[in-house]
Amino acid sequence: MRQLVYIVFLSVSCMLPTTGQAHHSFAAEYDIDNYITLQGTISEVRFRNPHVQILLDVDDNGEVTRWNVAGQSVAALRRRGIVADIIAIGDEVTFSGHAGRDGARKLYLDVLVTAAGVRYSVFGDDTKRAAAAVATEAVSLADSSIATALPGHWAFDVDKTLPGAPLHLEFVADGDELHAIFDNELIDAVVGEDSFTMVLERENLAGFPAKLQLNGKIVDGSIVGTVDMIAGYTNFPNLDAKTFSAVRTSSEEWQAGSGEQMSPVDFTGVWSRKIGLGPIGRTNPHLNETGKARHSEYQKGLYDPTLRCKPAGPMRKYAQPGNIEILATTNRLTMLYANSSAIRRFWFDREQHNPDRPHDVMGESLATWDGSTLVIETRSLAEAVLTHNAEPISDEARVVERIWLDDSGDLIMEATLHDPKYYARPVVRRVQMKRSDDQDMIYSPCDPDSFYRSLQLDDALESYYEHQPETAPAKK
Repeated sequence: MRQLVYIVFLSVSCMLPTTGQAHHSFAAEYDIDNYITLQGTISEVRFRNPHVQILLDVDDNGEVTRWNVAGQSVAALRRRGIVADIIAIGDEVTFSGHAGRDGARKLYLDVLVTAAGVRYSVFGDDTKRAAAAVATEAVSLADSSIATALPGHWAFDVDKTLPGAPLHLEFVADGDELHAIFDNELIDAVVGEDSFTMVLERENLAGFPAKLQLNGKIVDGSIVGTVDMIAGYTNFPNLDAKTFSAVRTSSEEWQAGSGEQMSPVDFTGVWSRKIGLGPIGRTNPHLNETGKARHSEYQKGLYDPTLRCKPAGPMRKYAQPGNIEILATTNRLTMLYANSSAIRRFWFDREQHNPDRPHDVMGESLATWDGSTLVIETRSLAEAVLTHNAEPISDEARVVERIWLDDSGDLIMEATLHDPKYYARPVVRRVQMKRSDDQDMIYSPCDPDSFYRSLQLDDALESYYEHQPETAPAKK
């Protein structure tokens, strides 16, 4: 009998490459479950930014078919030893990677074997992904010793755990089923006699996906386990050494730290993301039918405002790298973001939102204290996108954020998107940050023209303007 544990994840770290961000969404164009190998003759090489492209002629039972092999940026490939002079037109080579969706003859480059037989790997050991890790053998909950030990709250040890593990989860017993709450998302897991297995599907800002298999047990009162990459891309060459751990905590400790702090709390200063945490989120938020219809109007990877150096809204800021700085005055807190140089203000002296305020990407944010937790509600948001895949956020949405210090002094920031127009349930994002007052606020440079140059190189610029939704920039 197969028993499922439903697990909802809050935040996952950047298991995936962020160098050379894809200007088109990987998930939209390539199939993470279809890893293939091609042998053929190079007919054209475009070794230039924003991404390298190689045309490969493949003999398919006597018929020559042409494949478009896409890679990362020139700089990213150079770090792996892949430079322009190791391949040339006419070379017989082998490429491995993920195939295009819907039968498209394209491949995203992972492994290259040159005409001289030299092998280059872009993302690590591809053979590791080919062999899935051994999963837990399912048993009934009545026959599982771990099923009675899992219920409750668990906090992950961020400093000692594998980057990619969540920050917090809660197991809940419900009759013959065991559920877990994390990021308000449901993920299946299998319960065995003394262990459990769960598979996470995640995607980073650059649009690169991954499937991670986590096997866990309870040892001396703590959850410990291992993580294996079973599909997708990773920066880690040796996944055998990757482990995670979590300790039991209480709901009160997780929500508001020790409870000994006085209200209000001093959040001022510079904060950086905790080691191991990064911009990665669930690949499939729960869009309702209206949301799916609106989503279908977008071309994924094209209408992401961050590619054009535009602000992305409060929800998206939780999935972007870079430091933040919090400043305080008598009637407000101001949050500065190194990424995209964005600014947000949280007002204490406004009793209610202004219904006549024009909508914009950051909206109007009102703040109050709930004990030692800062609660922020943002309304008057303009229509925006949630991730690189352009899941829509309506102009009727509101965002509720809770910010507090945990027992170690780390800043915990949690945002919940309430948008019933487009989503079947709220979407939650969480990030953990450490105080870094000795660091400068180094602002990320951004070149909006690279987005349009990429479209021009792909002969897609005119199509972009012809099919843009209402929220895309007007054609100049």
